[in-house]
Amino acid sequence: MNIKQLQYFLKVAEMKSIAAAARQLDIAQPALSLQISKLEHEVKSQLFSRGIKGVQLTESGLLFEKHVQIVVGQLNRAVSDISELEGSPKGKLVIVMNQAGVNLLAMPVSQVIEKAFPNVELDLRMGLSYQVVEQLASGEADLAITYEEGADNKSISRELLIREDLYFTTQLNDQNRDLDTIRFKDLVDYEIVTTSEKESLGRKIREYEKREGIELKKKMPYGQLLTSLRFVCEGHCNMILPSSAFFHLEQAGQLKALKIIEPAMTRNVYLAINHERPVRNITLKVIELIKACAYQEHLTGNWRGEMNRASIEQKS
Repeated sequence: MNIKQLQYFLKVAEMKSIAAAARQLDIAQPALSLQISKLEHEVKSQLFSRGIKGVQLTESGLLFEKHVQIVVGQLNRAVSDISELEGSPKGKLVIVMNQAGVNLLAMPVSQVIEKAFPNVELDLRMGLSYQVVEQLASGEADLAITYEEGADNKSISRELLIREDLYFTTQLNDQNRDLDTIRFKDLVDYEIVTTSEKESLGRKIREYEKREGIELKKKMPYGQLLTSLRFVCEGHCNMILPSSAFFHLEQAGQLKALKIIEPAMTRNVYLAINHERPVRNITLKVIELIKACAYQEHLTGNWRGEMNRASIEQKS
């Protein structure tokens, strides 16, 4: 088994056709078929089912594909890592964060990376908080913005970025127009859309409920964050969120955000890497760029909370 065979396997799986994959790879179709057959012989399992409409991955093939994607991805990153030592950084950099993080940082981070490292291809991915950690732990991502998840994973190193404030977001109206805060115990008067406890925000809300001896009226989100926020703006629901998720809507006067007090609700946000694989030079450089972007968003009020003092001192 060699890397060429693995790359051929991935291309056939992608194209669902040996003939189409052979054209893409610029090799003869019989030669490609032979390599796939040799690979199946080595793994002692049929990876593709053949039919008149092409080829499809078998159950074994689907499992094998997941592992091959990681192996080939890590090899490609290794080549990029070495090339960085010889010249300017290049290759793909995978950063993963949740929806609120993407809403706040996608534009400034992508712009500074493009300017500072024009040969670097940024792959910015989004997922729920536990999915973010899974991608980092598996080696799919170089860098992640995480919450409490991953604290018990010995392969993940975290650095506190900000302790963000959490807000009660609701439709803007005459009754709340001049208000700035709301007590946690008063949230019982409202129905609040939130995720399950498997995800960071749902777990954080449950933590405060237990601490204060209060049970909030909760319901599941309307799909993605963007959709749920539209429901908030139109007065159909309320949510508990960091300012990174809604600042643009607040600025446009489309919703009202009240800081939660007595007690104040906060959540730690971390920059995280997987130290079980060599840390790329470009990853370390981008970490500093993200800190700078986060600090700037904090200064403008888009990301409210307490920044990590070390980050503030570096950027002051």
